[in-house]
Amino acid sequence: MNAGFDPRALEARFAPLDRLGRRLWLPAIVNTQGEPVERLAALDRMRARLLAGAPPFEDADAWPDAQVRAAFRAPCDALGLAALARAHEEVTEQVLRSLLWHLDRIAWFEARMPRAGAIEHCAREFAGDWEERNESLREILRVFESLDGVANFARWSEIRGLLQSESWQGVLAARERIAHLPGLAAVIRRLGRARPVPDEALTEVAGTQAGPAEPEWVRRTRDVEMPGVPLETEGIRRSGDFGRMLASEAILLRRRRRLLAAKLAEQTLLTYQHRQFWRETTWVREPGPPRAPAPRPRPVTVAGPMILCVDTSSSMSGAPELIAKAVVLEAMRVAAAERRACMLYAFSGPGDLAVLDLSLRLDGVLAVARFLGESFHGGTDVCEPFERAIDAVATKQWREADLLIATDGEFGAPPALRERLERAKSALGLRVQGALIGDRETIAMRTLCDDVFWVREWRRFRPHVDAAPPIHASDLTRRYFPGAFARDGAGADAAAAAAAAAGEVGAAGNAADPLSPRADRPS
Repeated sequence: MNAGFDPRALEARFAPLDRLGRRLWLPAIVNTQGEPVERLAALDRMRARLLAGAPPFEDADAWPDAQVRAAFRAPCDALGLAALARAHEEVTEQVLRSLLWHLDRIAWFEARMPRAGAIEHCAREFAGDWEERNESLREILRVFESLDGVANFARWSEIRGLLQSESWQGVLAARERIAHLPGLAAVIRRLGRARPVPDEALTEVAGTQAGPAEPEWVRRTRDVEMPGVPLETEGIRRSGDFGRMLASEAILLRRRRRLLAAKLAEQTLLTYQHRQFWRETTWVREPGPPRAPAPRPRPVTVAGPMILCVDTSSSMSGAPELIAKAVVLEAMRVAAAERRACMLYAFSGPGDLAVLDLSLRLDGVLAVARFLGESFHGGTDVCEPFERAIDAVATKQWREADLLIATDGEFGAPPALRERLERAKSALGLRVQGALIGDRETIAMRTLCDDVFWVREWRRFRPHVDAAPPIHASDLTRRYFPGAFARDGAGADAAAAAAAAAGEVGAAGNAADPLSPRADRPS
């Protein structure tokens, strides 16, 4: 059978549209620079280069012309747009949309000035548009190390408002604090029960031994006969099929009927030859080739989701609350980098509960930024957040989740809560990790948590630290421990003098402090 006409060949030139995405279709088609076919092919290659972190322009491209490429290549290289768009679909798409918009304006300026001036003017406008965006996106990268979902250019005004707000300064401060607590960051990364998942792209490989041939399914094409159904005209043949004879034979009906009857009897009528077979593709099982040693994927472990319970009561005011909020930001970053779900329950007293979905999307970042600047500062009631967390772990989405509570431990654990938590640990495999931000370990933390990470250096993160030293004199050791510097008999005299001075200071302190032990009281 002849190859025939392939209607898909007409659309092959526009195949790059499928890879460019719907938001690029209109600006790519209606642009005034170059021919549509060359433009679409060049844009497809530019998109692939940006996603790979390479510069978008190459001299071998037919579109745009050399003069335009030279003018727009400079701002792309100076701003580092290739590195910014690496593996980021949204940034890559926005760079191409902006480029197409400014290239389309060349024709408008060209009617008012020479073409070289129009190209340089549009290139400067392109650079000006991306200077602010480039700085803002890199500031986001400093914190979250990814732009997936955050670089929503349809809501660019909200992104700029976030980066200029006091809440964003709280995000930066939280990021800096967690950098000084590597142990706490490691606890967050270990959250979520691991489960094996086979994935070739993420695993190491192990060799398999050769074996006998095994049947395998292969794709084959076969003809299925359709009797009496003319599906396709293939040519002309001689037959006695009166219904398919040619028009030249049908003329014999009027002039030479005897000749027509003779041809019909001898099966020599000129008739159309029709194909009566339908070609279909099917899967058949055939013996396969002998198995040779080949790599196979080894299952990897993927961590499950995380649930955070963060104490924002009045006892957490100051440095403990700042550390707890840094835990929230780090958990959000880890969850986004590893494609894990993360839920936050910020609690205080009864009825004071805020629930946030810590997804790395613009709404999630805005919500976390607001949370970092807010607190309940009430009492402490862990029952409601723990009950909500246990209910969530019982669902399919959060079944593999672990629970982390960040608190100073100043609360009580009712027996009913302890019993339900133990049942959840036994039935669901729930693990509870604790981040204790305080000076003492409480019974409640030991009762509820499987492991406790103690942040003992929490005072380093106080928001306001008094710069004055905690001593009233630089010779404190010499005054109160004179024997430490005594070397001879003169040292004993100095020690006696220092002891007398210390006694005077102690007497003054007792007189000033009514709770200090007095000399007339038994020691």
